[in-house]
Amino acid sequence: MICNNQGVFVTATDTGTGKTTLAIQLAAALTQRGTRVRARKPVESGCQRSEAGELIPADATALQLAAGGYEPLNQVAPYRLEAAISPARAAAIEGVDLHIEALHRACMKGVEPEDFLLVEGAGGFYSPLASDGLNADLASRLGLPMIILAPDRLGVIGHILLTLEAAKRRGLRVAGVVLNRLPDPDRPAQLDNLAELTALAEDIPFFTAASAADLPTLATGFAAQLTR
Repeated sequence: MICNNQGVFVTATDTGTGKTTLAIQLAAALTQRGTRVRARKPVESGCQRSEAGELIPADATALQLAAGGYEPLNQVAPYRLEAAISPARAAAIEGVDLHIEALHRACMKGVEPEDFLLVEGAGGFYSPLASDGLNADLASRLGLPMIILAPDRLGVIGHILLTLEAAKRRGLRVAGVVLNRLPDPDRPAQLDNLAELTALAEDIPFFTAASAADLPTLATGFAAQLTR
C-alpha cells in the first residue's frame, strides 16, 4: 500500500458511467495546479489496432496527455487487450497472463514520493480485472482514496450503497461519489438520487454532474481536496 504518496483510484458502479472523462479532467486539473501526475490505466480492453497492428489504448492515451504527456504510453497503459469485454475475460481469450500483483507493480512503476498517482480502473468496482481478482482487489493493494462514478438514473441507489459497503469492508476511503446524469429519455422527473443518498450515507460526499460541462468544475474541486 502507498504510505507517502498522494493519489486517487477512480472507479465506478458499472461500465459506461463517464469514469474516464472525469479521470482525464482530474489529471488536467492536477497538472494545472503544478502537481506531477503519474496517470495509470494499467489494463485497457477494447483497444483498436493501428495499421501497423499495434493496440492503441484510447482512454490511456487521453490520460497520458492530460497528465502532461511526459511519461511513455507503455508506462501509463502496459496491458492492452482487443476484445471489448472485461479485462479478465479478454486476457483469457487473447492468451495474456494477467494478475493483480502485476497490475499493482505497473501502477507503482516510476512513482516517487512527491508524485500524485491517479489510477483508473476498468468497469465497476467489483468487475473482474485479472485472472485472480477484481478492481476492488487492485484498489485494496494501492490503498488510495476513491472517487466513484455512477449514472444518475432510476435504480442506482442500491448499486452505490453496495459499492460503498464493499469499500468500507476493505478499509478504503471514499473521497466522493459523482452522480453523472447521462442522456436518459425515460428518467422520471421526480427522481432525486442526490437527496436520498445524502440522507442514507451522511458521511459520504455526493456530487451531481447534470451534464458533461459540470465535470471540469468537479475535477477542479477534487484536485484541490486531494492535494491539500
